[in-house]
Amino acid sequence: MELILKLNDWRLSKNFSYRDLAKKLGAGHATMVRRWCLPHDHVDHKKPSTQYMKIIMLATDGAVSANDFYN
Repeated sequence: MELILKLNDWRLSKNFSYRDLAKKLGAGHATMVRRWCLPHDHVDHKKPSTQYMKIIMLATDGAVSANDFYN
């Protein structure tokens, strides 16, 4: 069975801070990544753009996919 991880789960499994993950993804600021890692029902949750979703899939070797950002 394939393990599906959310971005925050993946971040924690790699012991990355939000800043570390932002650097790895080429994101402008750690706050942007933190918002991507929040639960879907959190008021500050944001979905990454299509461009960043592709980067996330590549950076996580497919462990996190675009579908993980939708309920």
